[in-house]
Amino acid sequence: MDLTEEAHAHARIYNELVDAVADKRQVDAAKLRADRQCNTGQWLHGPLQQRWAGNHTYLNCVEAHREFHQAAAEVADLINRGEYAEANRRLRNGNRLSMASSGLTTAFRRIRLALDTVTA
Repeated sequence: MDLTEEAHAHARIYNELVDAVADKRQVDAAKLRADRQCNTGQWLHGPLQQRWAGNHTYLNCVEAHREFHQAAAEVADLINRGEYAEANRRLRNGNRLSMASSGLTTAFRRIRLALDTVTA
């Protein structure tokens, strides 16, 4: 699993929400909420879970990933209701989604280091 690419994929989700606010277009909130459906979620809840189920670093990554998807879905819900000003506010630094995005990037970095240590 290329965690750098997965971090970029989740950053693209963030950027797509920014674009949706600007364009005032609907977003698939259910798809965003389904954290087990993206490549990262399938990996976290599939092969990695089998090997790392009780590991603190793994659990932190699962939680950070879930939090990101939940925060993104909240913004999508606002966009879909036409609450563009509030959605835009939630996309700014210091709000739940930006903090979840940073937390996910950190979790990816930590799990990559842990995986590298195990395979070294």
